[in-house]
Amino acid sequence: MATYSSRIAAPRAVWLTRERVAPLIAGGIIVTIWEIAVRANLPDFVATPTGVIRAIPSTMSTASFWLDVIQTLGSIIEGVAIGSLAGILIGVAMGRVRELNWFLSVYIRALYALPLIALVPLVIIWVGYQPAARMAIVVISTFLPVAVTTADGTRAISKEYLDVGKMFGARMHNLWFGIALPSAMPHIVAGIELGFARGITNAIAVEVLASVPGMGMSVFTKSNELNENASLVYVMCLAIFAVGVRALMIRFRHWLAPWYRD
Repeated sequence: MATYSSRIAAPRAVWLTRERVAPLIAGGIIVTIWEIAVRANLPDFVATPTGVIRAIPSTMSTASFWLDVIQTLGSIIEGVAIGSLAGILIGVAMGRVRELNWFLSVYIRALYALPLIALVPLVIIWVGYQPAARMAIVVISTFLPVAVTTADGTRAISKEYLDVGKMFGARMHNLWFGIALPSAMPHIVAGIELGFARGITNAIAVEVLASVPGMGMSVFTKSNELNENASLVYVMCLAIFAVGVRALMIRFRHWLAPWYRD
């Protein structure tokens, strides 16, 4: 056991570690090169880091900006929730019922491998040029990876766990949702994280192609108006949202499955 003096002498963890400083240095270099290259060679309407910073107050102070944010991000969050729930239920069933896996696995995995951007025009035709098309594509974008990862996770569970559950009289729903589902949680969270990433991309594509009001449509409109600095404010907000979701998913996975480490 460590003594009190040795614990005092142990170096304290510092926030500014090399892993955290390195991205800041790389970002500073990229931004500097971007600023210099645009000022030296490109027209004035091309976005620059300083121009984006100047455009933040005027862009984010408008009601239309926050309406776009609420419409796009709200639709993404709602679509991911619906797609995740459906993907978990279907994935658990596929992982534990062999016959159901025979029927569904080929089609779900084929759609999962397909770039869903190719389905956006079809979804727009089926649903119409309205926000429901954005919701539908986000649900599909989330359902597929969650179903695949959940099925793989529940199928990969150790047979000993199931045997112990059966010895103690566990029924089918206990085996599914009491043993298989918790064991597959790291896979499920990874699927939801991937669903968020694909959902953001495809939601923006629907907004641009179907002229649905939202952040994607505003990026397209402001770029056509040669107001690229304001356009990049929207892009920056989407990037912050995506990075924040990933950080939350990592923390959620560590809290939900403390035995699992990346």
